[in-house]
Amino acid sequence: MFKNYSLKEIFDNISNMPNSWLYLPDSVWTLDTHGSFSLNSFDYPPNSIDYLPPQVESEGWKETLETSMIEDVVLNVNEQLSRPTARDYLQAFIFFYENDAFIEF
Repeated sequence: MFKNYSLKEIFDNISNMPNSWLYLPDSVWTLDTHGSFSLNSFDYPPNSIDYLPPQVESEGWKETLETSMIEDVVLNVNEQLSRPTARDYLQAFIFFYENDAFIEF
């Protein structure tokens, strides 16, 4: 039901990722950090948390960015850099998460 992806996989394949919120461990994120996307909350009763990855409850994973926001971050990096690296995407992702703004390279 819930699939885990590394951040590198997400950045490399963002157009193929589920259209929902990405949850990640409450720790320092690297390209190898694995996270999971939520399911559509509208498909569940109002008080249910079954749409969340189980790690939210068991390991304290936190909500980060929605797929469309991650796509915007990737596009923004591509517009700024002629040869972006996976580390550039990670840096931009973290910056956007922390500042609700695009990074300037």
